[in-house]
Amino acid sequence: MYLVVEMTRTERTETARGETEREMAQALDYIASELREAVLVYDRNCLGANGTGNGSTCPGLTLPRNTVLAFWKREEVPDLNFLNNVPGTTDQDKIDSYANSSACRNNSDCNAVMNYTRTQYTLVVYVLCPNPGRPGPTCGFSTTTQPRGPARITRGYFRQYAWGTGPSGFVNRLRRADGRGLDPLQNPDWTGSGIPFWSGPNSDSAILVANVDWQGPRIPITCPASYLSSTGAGSNTGFPSFFACVRERAGAAETGFVQDVFLYLRGNAADRAGLRDIEGTGTNIYRPAVETQVRTRGTYNRRPT
Repeated sequence: MYLVVEMTRTERTETARGETEREMAQALDYIASELREAVLVYDRNCLGANGTGNGSTCPGLTLPRNTVLAFWKREEVPDLNFLNNVPGTTDQDKIDSYANSSACRNNSDCNAVMNYTRTQYTLVVYVLCPNPGRPGPTCGFSTTTQPRGPARITRGYFRQYAWGTGPSGFVNRLRRADGRGLDPLQNPDWTGSGIPFWSGPNSDSAILVANVDWQGPRIPITCPASYLSSTGAGSNTGFPSFFACVRERAGAAETGFVQDVFLYLRGNAADRAGLRDIEGTGTNIYRPAVETQVRTRGTYNRRPT
């Protein structure tokens, strides 16, 4: 009987660990695929000790607590939010009627994006959220589901444009005060002051993966030379289970600079294996970890010859 019990326990443990490791790898692949499209990845000088933004390099940017990764990428216009809200028979009919209307042509932002650039900035964040019953600061993302494991990673996004059913309802939510549009390195004018960016129109959040490890206290994140952690600006402020190291710029005048990012993610299979009681004290056999390195597509001050 003892041998049967031990064999069952070992099989349950290995199965839980294997499934958790696969989920961590899939989640990291998803994050890496988005990072390859990034034009700017924030480091700890922006996210600060608690991952809430408003640091020296991005004043005025307020993010959910426990944000581990935040970056801007470019996306095509129109997006699904546009196509779902604008009346018309076909997608092309919707685009043509919206873009060619006088209300859009008389709005410089609407005219520029619909008839010329056809792209927009999107801010993407990945936030580490402790699950119910685990100690630690809440992340600002609520959920109606009950994810398993110590913590979960929530993905949120904020798109530049909000579409009304007609061009009169078009809003560029990232207008600078001088009207020049968004410069991610500067301070955008966040339309709808006081409203969290993930709560407005053309924004959303969803759980990417559960069964992520959550351990306290926090630790300082040590990155390779020439890299900065994405958060953890002070001692004991980083998450040992999910962190990023972002290549540091040598100076504002640096030309042709391309960022790359190290990502680390660790799961916790104890709850899945039915061993919740050792979730915070078990050995690393229950904590499969994965890591990768990603090169972004963005460059700073690129000057073709």
